[in-house]
Amino acid sequence: MKDEKQMLNKIIESESITPVYQPIVSLEDGSIFGYEALSRISVKDFEIDIGRLFRLADTMNKSWELEVLCRTKALKNFTQSSLGKKLFLNVNPNVINDDKFKEGFTKTRLREYGLDFDNVIFEITERISILDNKIFLNSIDHYRKQKYRIAIDDVGAGYSGLNTITAIRPNIIKLDINLIKDIDKDETKLFLCRAMVDFCKNSGILLVAEGIETEEELKTLIQLNVDFGQGYFLEIPRQTFLDMDPEKTEMIKLFHSKKYAEKTKSSIYPKIGHLAKRGSCFHPDEVINTIYEKIGSSPMITDFVVVEDETALGLMSKAELNEMLGGRYGYNLHAGRNIRQYISDDFLRVNYNMSVDQVARLAMQRDSDELYDPVVVEQDGKYAGIVTVKDLLDSCAKMEIDIAMHSNPLTGLPGNLLIEKEIYNRVFGEQPYCILYYDIDNFQAYNNAYGFQNGDKLLGFTAELLKKHAVKNEFIGHIGGGSFISVCDYHECEDFCKAIIEEFSSNIHSFYRDEDVKKSYFASKNSHGVTDNFSLTTISITGISNKSKSYHNIDDFSNDIKRLKKKSKKHQGNYFEII
Repeated sequence: MKDEKQMLNKIIESESITPVYQPIVSLEDGSIFGYEALSRISVKDFEIDIGRLFRLADTMNKSWELEVLCRTKALKNFTQSSLGKKLFLNVNPNVINDDKFKEGFTKTRLREYGLDFDNVIFEITERISILDNKIFLNSIDHYRKQKYRIAIDDVGAGYSGLNTITAIRPNIIKLDINLIKDIDKDETKLFLCRAMVDFCKNSGILLVAEGIETEEELKTLIQLNVDFGQGYFLEIPRQTFLDMDPEKTEMIKLFHSKKYAEKTKSSIYPKIGHLAKRGSCFHPDEVINTIYEKIGSSPMITDFVVVEDETALGLMSKAELNEMLGGRYGYNLHAGRNIRQYISDDFLRVNYNMSVDQVARLAMQRDSDELYDPVVVEQDGKYAGIVTVKDLLDSCAKMEIDIAMHSNPLTGLPGNLLIEKEIYNRVFGEQPYCILYYDIDNFQAYNNAYGFQNGDKLLGFTAELLKKHAVKNEFIGHIGGGSFISVCDYHECEDFCKAIIEEFSSNIHSFYRDEDVKKSYFASKNSHGVTDNFSLTTISITGISNKSKSYHNIDDFSNDIKRLKKKSKKHQGNYFEII
């Protein structure tokens, strides 16, 4: 201990502290929001860490000297290369009311380092107990009046977190690493984080998740709408201010786009797999008493699935389990046995790609005692999750509302909002797709020459033609005017396009007067209001599939479609091209 005290004095006297900076990253686009300044001891063979050093400083009444050394080093190294970013400075809450601390954070002093005061954020850890709460809160108000921002660190690690949050009213909350660790596997952590997201959104507080160490944790936090992330998976603390790894930036953008796609899954014919949740799963050799203890204290769990080698063997409700263990001898008779002995394979299991309305019909055909049991979803023969009857019926109700609200009144086909959902679903999904765009050539000229009533008939014919050939459950939509779309869950669409073109060209003459058919053109006003001759209406089809190219953002997809459509306009007559 004596050696450590001597070393502390040596570190302070020789300023043997090296600042490092860890990025705090937007979980929407991967941009760097700011850096947390951390301190490293630069004395060789000194084995205690910086946290222990600060605790040692507290016992020696050296907290202020060590604090100002770390802060000064951090500010001096926050150079021009990092301007425009926020600097998060860790502050012991028990020194924030010190006059020396206040003097050290005047706006004039910060400008000496080339910093604006609005780019400095005081990060107060929740792990350290506050000695005098009233003085501390008065000090916080002092900095608030000067427009400084306050962040609370390690939320979820201490015991007075909610009290601290309501008293301080911070600008930023940082969730503790222990709450983030394995959040993709821990339902309780997920629920708690979701509640914090809702609280922060409603309170105007920014939320940062600390300690992200895996890709799955990152993905889960993006799905939960957490604002920012920090952790070794994104970037380790460094002495320099490097840009984010482009691969990690693209990963964040991709996960964010997929999150949007998940939120906007098509409600026309959604797949049941889109509603599936992992649920509570147990191995068939799990002891009944262990299962009872794990699920008994959680009101969120109403059912559980018995899974072995990724295959669902059985389904049981918590009520059934409680009934089994109830009674005079129930617990003694069953508690020590494996769940394998009690499960039945008599439950509804469906394929991931089956539509929600099909599953709803199957679910409602079950016996009354099974009517409210969850539905087990399988993908490629493997367990994918369960869907509750409530979620199933909610989805069906939403489907009917969306169809009524967002269909094109002329053709009855889904309109642009539902089309957008379908596109996002496919572009950012994992399954094969081909998206086809149809344009009725010279449609506006036809409308001008033959009238809107005949134009509406041509649109109706085209809509029925597309629906007629959609024999593989293809999604058909009406973008507007003479533009339509179909979305296919497969790559090879050449025969589909040929069949549309053949029937369209065989019937188009019936929409023209005989004299125009004989001439193979008709007269109409062009976009400048001048009468001109136009060839008879044809149909152009342009398509994009993910057979050879995948898209990580919707802009790239849209640009390829625009380029392809522009190319198709140069061709006369019926035409199709798929890339």
